[in-house]
Amino acid sequence: MLQKIYFKILFSSVFILLLINVVTFLVGFNAKQLVNPSFYDERVMALYFLGKNFVMETGINMESVTLEDIDILIDKAVDIYGVDKNMLSVIISKSNQYGITLTGGMGLTAISTYDFLNSSFSNPYNFEENIMAASETISKLKNKGLSDEEIIVRFVAGDDLENVKLLANQEYKRAYALANMYRTNHAGIE
Repeated sequence: MLQKIYFKILFSSVFILLLINVVTFLVGFNAKQLVNPSFYDERVMALYFLGKNFVMETGINMESVTLEDIDILIDKAVDIYGVDKNMLSVIISKSNQYGITLTGGMGLTAISTYDFLNSSFSNPYNFEENIMAASETISKLKNKGLSDEEIIVRFVAGDDLENVKLLANQEYKRAYALANMYRTNHAGIE
């Protein structure tokens, strides 16, 4: 009897993990999402926010964001939070408003669930709130004394850099590539 209960729990856990992997794959079309057993809680939270966005905010009518809208919001965020415009532009390297990264990053800026929950905003899939939450997070990290490169790596890779190094090496490398691109192309340019 106990063995049957154990197998039911095991099979249902594997099924739920596979379901979450398939759904996050369909959102971002990243093949590594299909076999990714890591960052489970971050991706579950990202899917929760995505579902909440569709049910409470947009419905099936998904609005698309234009580059002009992004530029206007970046300028607004720079005025409000005093962050570097170039750093925001580097972080918004993907234009998928409804994307979920391998580590559970959400929306245009791929903001981590940890950072978004610590911001003063409520919908990471609303492109304006996503950019503003990212700007608020960057401002907080800057006030803690992190360098621009550290902020980009920490921001893109998520809160737990050690886990990202081990479990999502692709995101870690992408974060360092963005930081290097920022340092080489934009350092000191306002």
